[in-house]
Amino acid sequence: MAILYTQAFNIIRGREAAYEDFVTDYIPRLNRLGLRSVGGFYVVCGFGPRIINVCRSESIDDLCRILSAREFRDLILELKQNVMNFRSKILEPTGRVKHEEYELKRGVWKFNQYYDLLPGKKKDYADFIINAYLPAIEKIDYVEVTGGWNVLVGGVSEIIGEFTFKTPVDIGRLFDNPVFQQITDELRTFVVNYVSRVMRVTERFEESKWYRL
Repeated sequence: MAILYTQAFNIIRGREAAYEDFVTDYIPRLNRLGLRSVGGFYVVCGFGPRIINVCRSESIDDLCRILSAREFRDLILELKQNVMNFRSKILEPTGRVKHEEYELKRGVWKFNQYYDLLPGKKKDYADFIINAYLPAIEKIDYVEVTGGWNVLVGGVSEIIGEFTFKTPVDIGRLFDNPVFQQITDELRTFVVNYVSRVMRVTERFEESKWYRL
């Protein structure tokens, strides 16, 4: 089961060139530590930070070992010389959507939902997601349900729902879809602090200049 570790940040103004030089070596060094980079996001619409690096670990134990290593701490300190608003979180797959090999495809777009469960709603929420929400979304042929994540550490929410699209036009079609509108209104009866983001995917995070989109 893939465990994701994500890093989000903004580049310090005036440090763009230094960041580009650094990041070409940054990802191979993460890989050598055991954190496999699977790609990155640029947040087009929604809350920041704007740049997100996504890494995968084979287990929580492996990830904790890496995060506690001196080499990792030194590497993050080097990164922070070029970035600000650094945030990180650990994600565990949950529910019907589970990943053995989580990957990101070049050029696709993501619409992610973030929220917390209302107290006492855990079982009702799980039944709703499995029996109503996911079946309704899966009938919409231009959206793919690609992730359901529990946020174990960090972040702004307890749960993330991840959807993939070929173009941003399809995200707009989803927003205007009455089935999506109705089922999302139902979702909100189980959750609180609901927010969302639209993101563009880059296949490999070391392709650093894509952040200028």
